[in-house]
Amino acid sequence: MERLGQSFRALLPFLQSNVSLVVGVVLALLLAGARALSADKDFRRDLLGAFRFLLAFFVFRIAAWALPSTTPESAQKLVQVAWMLAFTFGFIRAGVSVTLKIIRLRSPAGTPKILRDVIDFTLYGLAALPILQSQLDLNLGGLLATSAVLSVVIGLALQETLGNLFAGLSLQLERPYQVGDFIRIGEHSGRVVQIGWRATRISTFRCESVTLPNSMVAKEVVRNFSYGYVPIGVDIFIGLSRDTPPNTVKAAVLDVLDEIPLILKTPVPQCRTWAYDGSSIRYQIRYWVSDFSQADNAMEQIYTQLWYRLRRERIEIPYPQQTVHLRQGMDHAEVSQETVRDLLKAVDLFSVLDDSELHQVHQDLVARRFGKGETIIQEGDAGHTFYLVASGEVSVRTGKAQLEVTRLQRGSSLGEMSLLTGEPRAATVVAVEDSLLLELDRPAFARMFASNPGLAHRLSALLAQRRTQLRAVAANSSGSVDPTPEAGRILDRLRHIFGITG
Repeated sequence: MERLGQSFRALLPFLQSNVSLVVGVVLALLLAGARALSADKDFRRDLLGAFRFLLAFFVFRIAAWALPSTTPESAQKLVQVAWMLAFTFGFIRAGVSVTLKIIRLRSPAGTPKILRDVIDFTLYGLAALPILQSQLDLNLGGLLATSAVLSVVIGLALQETLGNLFAGLSLQLERPYQVGDFIRIGEHSGRVVQIGWRATRISTFRCESVTLPNSMVAKEVVRNFSYGYVPIGVDIFIGLSRDTPPNTVKAAVLDVLDEIPLILKTPVPQCRTWAYDGSSIRYQIRYWVSDFSQADNAMEQIYTQLWYRLRRERIEIPYPQQTVHLRQGMDHAEVSQETVRDLLKAVDLFSVLDDSELHQVHQDLVARRFGKGETIIQEGDAGHTFYLVASGEVSVRTGKAQLEVTRLQRGSSLGEMSLLTGEPRAATVVAVEDSLLLELDRPAFARMFASNPGLAHRLSALLAQRRTQLRAVAANSSGSVDPTPEAGRILDRLRHIFGITG
């Protein structure tokens, strides 16, 4: 400090000469040009502060020349000290600005405001002391003795403010976070927008500005979700029924995670059996996002789509107390029997069935709920299920671009060709809105064929007629096509898949 003060004293002759005026003009022009060319907001703000000091220097210097000879010497001294301080502060501010700009070029991290202010005011004080001592004949020894008592009084009055200041300085030395990072301090989460003398300011995901005193931040656990700018892992926990095998639960959860675009594929999402609670098994779900601001959106999609998947898989989310569930009726009890009977009669696939066979189909149906945006059938997959739309709307898409072919609503059926012939799914089907579908699997059809062997002939003829008609439409042909060969081929596939003899 003493050497630095001596350096400033050596510059006093320069400040008192007219050379300082020339240097001030050149420096002001350089600052104006650099500010106009730079796109760095911090650099432009720092240069503006230096330019204002130099502008004040010019004003006081001109005022010193313009003062009449009758002006008291004390007033002349004050004006002289003013322009000397203004020039010195402007030079210091410009030097600190350029130095911090060089540091930012080497590191992408922004420079905290508190660090810039501490450097500026420290250098201002060291520069002002020799100027004031030489020009105003101040007794710094007596001033320091008097300020010792004053410092105690001020320190007691500003104890909390000084605590925040020194806490802010310690945070800058350790650098647990920086401007632009996503952090969580206590119950507050958001992006750091400013690190000041007294407090740290963050912008929350609700676009709120939260100001946290530095002394409080220094005592809290700080979680930085931007450290190293790598993907961020998020953990959530769910409690599910003890009756469902953990491997079944984990497979269902991982399928849901795979369908959510916000969740990264690498690192691979995880679902682990975590603990046995009083009435459930607790599972940990860990997923990764590229930006922490998307973590809550991903979590919301997980909880939403997981409800539909768990409902379809009959995986219960248990109550926290002992419960007794009395189940009555069929799995598709969400739809009235009359509605199901009407839906079945409207499907041409079941038009060849009599009342007893329709009743058996009714018993085998299972209700499946799909949420908006969920994939019901994936093009190219093996098909083992047939669906009947009971409510909602689904979109049929095909090709690499997944162009929409049509939309199916209440009463429409899908998936029968793949189920009965073993061919891969010909299209992808996605729920346009929350939809309830009635599902019939391959064993249900096997039971129908076992009880009524002649049913295979009727279904194969119906499927062949439908397929030949579709091919004729696709080929833009007006002539009739004999469906008999196609019916024979489909019948052979039915016999092979379902083991039909005779």
